Formats: sequence, structure tokens, C-alpha cells
Amino acid sequence: MTKRRLWVASELYWPEETSTGFFLTRIAEGLADDYDVRVIAGRPTYSQRHAAVDTKERRNGVTIHRVASTRFNKDSLALRAINLLSFSVSAFFFTLFNVRRGDLTLVVTNPPTLPLVIGVAAGLRCARRILLVHDVYPDVLVAVGFASPSSLLYRLLDAIFTRILAMFDRIVVLGRDMYSVIERKTKRFDHLRIIENWGDVDEVFPMPDKAATFRAVNGLAGKTIVQFSGNIGRTHDVDALLDTAEAVSDDTRLHVLFVGYGGKADYVERQIRARGLKNVTFLPRQPREKLNEMLNASELTVISLTDKMLGLSVPSRMYNVMAAGAPVFAIADPASELSSTVEEKDAGWTADYGAASELTRVVRRLCDELREEAMRRGEQGRAAVLARYRFENAIDAYRRLLAEFDSEEAS
Repeated sequence: MTKRRLWVASELYWPEETSTGFFLTRIAEGLADDYDVRVIAGRPTYSQRHAAVDTKERRNGVTIHRVASTRFNKDSLALRAINLLSFSVSAFFFTLFNVRRGDLTLVVTNPPTLPLVIGVAAGLRCARRILLVHDVYPDVLVAVGFASPSSLLYRLLDAIFTRILAMFDRIVVLGRDMYSVIERKTKRFDHLRIIENWGDVDEVFPMPDKAATFRAVNGLAGKTIVQFSGNIGRTHDVDALLDTAEAVSDDTRLHVLFVGYGGKADYVERQIRARGLKNVTFLPRQPREKLNEMLNASELTVISLTDKMLGLSVPSRMYNVMAAGAPVFAIADPASELSSTVEEKDAGWTADYGAASELTRVVRRLCDELREEAMRRGEQGRAAVLARYRFENAIDAYRRLLAEFDSEEAS
């Protein structure tokens, strides 16, 4: 029996291990048993920039097509914009000439130009269209200070993005707060679906012996560690943890660990030097094979969002932190998916934006009266991931979503 074709469009795909690339790779491969999955992707430009890949190759049942695009230095906003434009133009024409009537298309919002070009091209080819929202544009530009909600630019981009949303037959969001934002924009709810990301429970799990190795290698043996790891981007509040590190610098048992890269990474390193924080270590992004021991190396992991981020993004790192059995300190709007999950699953502590004092209070007590409580909350987080936030749960949800099209067309 011929499988129905499913096209997955994402600038980032294997061997890229950044969040979008990792999740889209797993989704595509997870659906390959049921569908003829084909990927429209760019060549690696992030963590695997120099990896050798073929223009067309097959991996784990998925056919990968890498369209032509420029690969200038992404740290320059102007050059990055050129990369996105060239990739989007190539993806548009590839879709136009290769997607057929009745095919399914799944496109992610990163980069923000991709839903427009794939949505238009797939529509012209009479293919069914699904949008996976990782970030809500242009609202996220307001949250990071790149645009004002009253500006002509914002209003123009918002009108365009709202029209883009209307193109799609289904829209997948990552959490309840994001659902509310997209529902307000589209004035519809019948085509919205929540499918959360997941924790890699087979790769990430409580592992004290490996944690000891990671601590020793990085000069952290014997310390009580508070960690911030992953993308250190403009949407993340790093000042709360830097302020806490400064406030607890008198307690030599406590140590703060930043691990990662992103738009605020240089700022964090400058602040460490400027404040003379001897109790803070900054490490570059770690290879995926060290993810488990890195996450296991902390007594508390901070996941923080800046103000105005409610409903605009759901930090996927939350699920792996919970899978490792590490308690989370979430700094975000109380109604956010991040804070709601941590509260509902009793997987750590939560606080509203700018919560340096509350974070400091918890960190100061980690070595003593809160140690056992932190371990208990970490175990609760692991149990929640095992019960609900597994890869199998997400793939089953995508299968049900795609099956809706078969049911509609059969009726």
C-alpha cells in the first residue's frame, strides 16, 4: 500500500541539534512508519555548521532534501536575514515543483518567513497544510525590545502573520498559554491542537555517578550547583540568576553554572567579569552525549523568561530537566505553560518576572533544609515526564492529527 506523502519543512534538521532541528528530526522520523516522510531543509548553519551533508539523502526512513541558500555568519543580523531570505526563496520553489495535490505539509515557524512561503506554495499545489508554532511572531519581537506594539511595523507584521495563520488547515501549539494567544489572533479554535514537546527519558535520567564526573572535570566537585543551560537568548531573564549569584557569594558551598550560547551569552560573560563573580562558571554548549551528566550536575535548574513572553514560547528544555530528576525554578508569568506545569506537577518552584529575591531565598536554603525537598520535587518532575511528556505521547498525538485529514476526506 502506498503511503501518503508528508513534507516537513524546517530550516534546521539533522545533524543540527538545536531545539528546532532536534524536535523536527524526531517528529519526521517518528512518523516515517506511517507516512512517506520527506524533509525540506537548509544546510547546517548553527552548531553543525561545518558538517558534511548531501543535497539529498535518506536517514531513518526519511528522505531529506537540502535546498540551496547562503550560509553567512548568523551572528550578524543583516547576514542572517540574507540567509533566511535565500533559504525561503529556495524552499518556495522546491515546494511549488515537488509537492502534489493531496500531500500533507508540516512547517515550523522558525524562520518566520517559512510559514508564508510554504503556506502559499503548498496552497497552490492543493496540499493540506499544518503549522507548528514554536514562537509567535511578531509578538516575540516586542518582548525582546525590537519593536513597539504601537508601531506601524508591528501592526503590518501582525496583520501578515494573522493572514498566514488563516492559510493553515491545522495549527499545533506547544502549550495552553500559546493556544490562547493564537486563538485570539485567528478567532477560531476548531483547527488548533496542543501537542507538547517531550523529555528524552531513555537518554536523560537520574545519574549521580555521571554527574560526579561532570563536576570533577569542570572543577565543581563538592559544590551545590544552580544551573542555567541551553539557549541563553534574548527572551530569557539571566539577571535574576546573576543577582542571586552575587547575593549568595558569601556562601562558598553554592555555585552557579551557565552552560550554552545565544544572544545573551556574551552579556552573561561580561557580567561575571564586571561583578567579579568567583562563584559562577560559564561553559560553552555541551555535545548532546554530555546532556545527561550536565543536567544531573545541579541541585536546581533555573528556566526563566523575560516579561511579555506569556504565550509566545514554551521552553522545551523544561522536559529534559524534569526527566533528569532535577527540580526547576521557573521565572515566568504564573499563567505560562512553564510555570503551570511546574506548579501542577510539583516539580520545583515558580516565581513571577524579576524574582531575584525569591530565587535567592530558595538557593540559600538548598544546602540545608531544602535539600531533601529539592530532591523530592525533582523526583516528581521525572514521574510527570514518564507519565505524560514522552516522545511516544507526542508522536501518537501527531498521528491522530494527521489522521483527521483522512477522516475528513473520506466523509
